[in-house]
Amino acid sequence: MNSRSGLGVFLVIGLSVATAGQALDVAIRDVPFSAVFTSGGKTVVEVVDANRSALYVNGWGGRASLVGPPRVVKDGDGTELTYRTSDGRTARVELRPVEEGAIQVRFSVAGKARWERLGITLRVSEDEGFYGLLERPVQGILHESFPPRDAGFNLRGQEVWLYVLPTHALYSPFFVSSRGWGLYVESSWPGIYRFGRDGRGRPTPTQVTIEYEGPELVVRIFGGATPLEVVEKYSRTVGTTVLPPEWVFGPWRWRDEVWNLPTFYDGTPARGPYNSMVVEDILMMDALGIPCSAYVLDRPWAGGTMGYGDLEFDPERFPNAEAMLAWLKGRGVQPVLWLGPWVLDARRAEAVTRGYHVRKRIPYPPRAALLDFTSSEAAAWWQGLLAPLLDLGIAGFKLDRGDEDVPDGLLFSGSYSDGTDYREGHNAYPLWFARAAHGALPDPADSLLLVRAGWVGTSTYAIAWGGDPASNEWGLRNSVLALQRAAAMGFPIWGSDTGGYTGRPSREVFARWLGFSAFCPLMEVGPTANLAPWSWAPDGTPARVDAQGYRFALTYDEELVAIWILYARLHDDLRAYTYAQAVAAHERGTPIVRPLVFVHPDRPEYVDLWETYLYGPDLLVRPVWERGARSVTVHIPPGEWRDLWTGETWEGPRTIAVEAPLHVIPAYVRMGSELDHLDLAARWVEAQKQARSQPDLSSLLPAHGW
Repeated sequence: MNSRSGLGVFLVIGLSVATAGQALDVAIRDVPFSAVFTSGGKTVVEVVDANRSALYVNGWGGRASLVGPPRVVKDGDGTELTYRTSDGRTARVELRPVEEGAIQVRFSVAGKARWERLGITLRVSEDEGFYGLLERPVQGILHESFPPRDAGFNLRGQEVWLYVLPTHALYSPFFVSSRGWGLYVESSWPGIYRFGRDGRGRPTPTQVTIEYEGPELVVRIFGGATPLEVVEKYSRTVGTTVLPPEWVFGPWRWRDEVWNLPTFYDGTPARGPYNSMVVEDILMMDALGIPCSAYVLDRPWAGGTMGYGDLEFDPERFPNAEAMLAWLKGRGVQPVLWLGPWVLDARRAEAVTRGYHVRKRIPYPPRAALLDFTSSEAAAWWQGLLAPLLDLGIAGFKLDRGDEDVPDGLLFSGSYSDGTDYREGHNAYPLWFARAAHGALPDPADSLLLVRAGWVGTSTYAIAWGGDPASNEWGLRNSVLALQRAAAMGFPIWGSDTGGYTGRPSREVFARWLGFSAFCPLMEVGPTANLAPWSWAPDGTPARVDAQGYRFALTYDEELVAIWILYARLHDDLRAYTYAQAVAAHERGTPIVRPLVFVHPDRPEYVDLWETYLYGPDLLVRPVWERGARSVTVHIPPGEWRDLWTGETWEGPRTIAVEAPLHVIPAYVRMGSELDHLDLAARWVEAQKQARSQPDLSSLLPAHGW
């Protein structure tokens, strides 16, 4: 390191980046504060704002900038700069090399007010893309997230408020640039990011601004040969994903409300000793040759308020629950149970008496106690409530609603038991929820935690599903985007509610979603309308399943059944391949799903591309989400690729038009891969043959003695 004082003089810090074989260097200008980050002699990103300080305070009185020259102090490998601000306060900027070849910038201002935000301005190129921050393409409740319906993978042009909202789900204060650098803000306080906009939201193509609440602004800037390498570095910094057991990567079945009905869908009396819907699903899937490695039992499943209050299986809804769970596990199906972060009824009273609840919150669900998971005593007490469920054979939990009802720190101010301000802890709460649930598992290596909401570090305990998408083509489009956004944020193991959640999908949407889910790490098949292709209601027909039974004109949809058979079997056959990618994600932080721009950043046509992605290194997929589409455009990346449907080979890079009837998702395998044997056309013939014979439940029951 060397340092010289005076106007316009630079301080230079060098740092070795082992994975790239190049140093990440920073040059700091004294007045006004600006910084240029370079790698291998190439500018990576500039922290600069014209003739103003790139670090500033944004308050009610406007912007307070840094003025100098600074006092410079060398501290080991780091350097501390002390400035005055334009409103007369003291500001400190510390620069220090940290792990993974990153440089940390720590910025604080004496006397900062709670409502003020510390800011940083970046100068970027007009053609680079930015990826990360949040799972959804736009901020807001999922089924209300369009318009704008043209929102894509690239954050350019967007203003993002990094603040966990209900059903919005996964967040991370990290983004990566197509030019091979990334920025991570080490804070759970709310922040605002403006990409291609200035501090007033006006279009400014060469500017990115970031502003954060809290006592200091701490950022890490990563460099890398590719965006993929930067994501790997970030993931290792915050903790790589948990590695769930291999069975997690097989196909799942999910029901939103698991009713115990007097008859099965076809009118056959439900004579089995267990919940009728569970029995119907398992027997039908088995007869059709649809593999199932997990069954998700959603709320309500217990007695008390909201079918959840006493945390014990409702004997009317789930008779012989322990035997049913054993029956499932004996068939290779792992039972997964829904959980919320609050307790009700008698459990609520106990939590309140013990002081284990968050004391200020919006009162929903009614008379619920949101648990304060920063308290080790509260977490241990709650874990004790879960132990009997695990003893019954539950293999894991679906952790829902950790993003709802959490104090915002403004309307309801206060602090958690460990002293964390409600405002600071709002974003972190989903992490605490997952960490507490992880502590309840007797064998985390053979268990599953599935979350809708997540923050930095959540993936070290749990994997994620894109909860509550609309059951239409826009919900599917959003899920294709969310899969790739989650990968960019350090959540590589992800799946969606196949078929959507809010409403009943059309048969077209459901068919397309099945194809997409086969090429996701998780394949969770619903949909929320409690339907299955063997009990389908024709499009436009009112459909409802409630405690009294199936209430619509039933249709055995042979084509949909065949499509489910095809893609469930394919997903199951890819289990070993997907698991190997999950191991790489766990060990190195390598995303399973790879947007093309992450691998080929030198191709400008990939900057805004999201419709085509890599599933691991050897599979290329183009989900079809557009209503009525029977042909789509596919971007073939560099290399030689074989069409899994036609056997035709293509040398990339090139763009091709592909026929895509309802049962087809365009998919390609890298030539020479171990997966080069896959033949989807032949598999489709087999699936159709299997689907032609509708299983008869009345004949399936006797085989089990029912």
